[in-house]
Formats: sequence, C-alpha cells, structure tokens
Amino acid sequence: MNDGDVALKLALELMHMPSRVRYVRAAPLPDGLDDLLCIAAGDETKAQHVASVLERDSDLIAAAARFFVEQILLAPDANCYRMLGAEQTASAASLRRNMALILRVLHPDVERDGLSVLAGRVIGAWDQLKTPEKRRTYDQQLALRGSAHADHRRRMPGRIRKRQTAKTGWLQRLAAAFGRNR
Repeated sequence: MNDGDVALKLALELMHMPSRVRYVRAAPLPDGLDDLLCIAAGDETKAQHVASVLERDSDLIAAAARFFVEQILLAPDANCYRMLGAEQTASAASLRRNMALILRVLHPDVERDGLSVLAGRVIGAWDQLKTPEKRRTYDQQLALRGSAHADHRRRMPGRIRKRQTAKTGWLQRLAAAFGRNR
C-alpha cells in the first residue's frame, strides 16, 4: 500500500463508522480513487492484494469500496465531478474511465441492492462534462453556485461555523495518519 490508498482506508473507516459519511461528503476527494473504483467494479486481483496488505478480507475491501461509491460519490447533492470520482482538473479520458467503472458497479446484473437506478445520474454527469463546451458551461455554473455557498457561510453564526470546523477535524487527522496533508 502507498500514500495513494487513502480512499480505500477511508472507505474501510466509513464501513465501521457510517455516521461520519456526511463529513466525508463535505471534504475533498481523497487520493487513490482509481484503485477504489477498480475494486468496487469487481477487480478481484486488486482487492486481494489490498486485503493481504491490510490483513482484511477481500470481500470486506470490495464492500467498503462499493459503500464509498454509493455514499460519497453518488450522494444526492454531489456535483458531476464528484459523481464521476474526479477533481475538476481531471482529463476527459479520466472522467470517461471513471464513469465506466461506476456504471459497472451499478449494473443491474452485478449489483443486488437496487442501486442501478443511480446509473442515470452517472450518465447525466458524464453528459454534462463530455465535451469541452458543455464542461466549460458546467464549470461556470459550478463557480456561481460556489460563490453563493461562500456568501451563505459568511452569514452563518460563528458558533455553528466553529462546530462544523470541529467536526471535520477527525477527517484531517485521518488523512494525516494515512500520509496526506490537506
């Protein structure tokens, strides 16, 4: 395992403490999503490798990866980039690869939890970002939404702002423990 496996470690942590999902949803995406998506999509070789390194069951590793995709990437308020498991700077090829992996996770022949209904959201996210023109328009819309959110946070009472900052402290400690500083 290396520093890029923060996403897998975080996914395992969330399996044991699902109440922290809302804080991870608000945080930037962790490193190592490529491996996590491959494992969630059914790459047993990677799952077994990670399982042997972490001394965990490979089925648990795969379940944690799928849980992360469902709860973090496909959250109801996720933007198109997050739904595709990528940062805003990701290449179109990277976005397309991630879309294919996530759709493999959601495929009705593979998935048994009724999550296949979310496939339409993933395809819609890809549709918003697949051409440079559409992506530029979406980025502008995202920037406008971001500035509106920043205005809302400035008007938020100080005690609530402090409480939200304190709640995300565990995530920063976790990232530091796994070798990534934010």
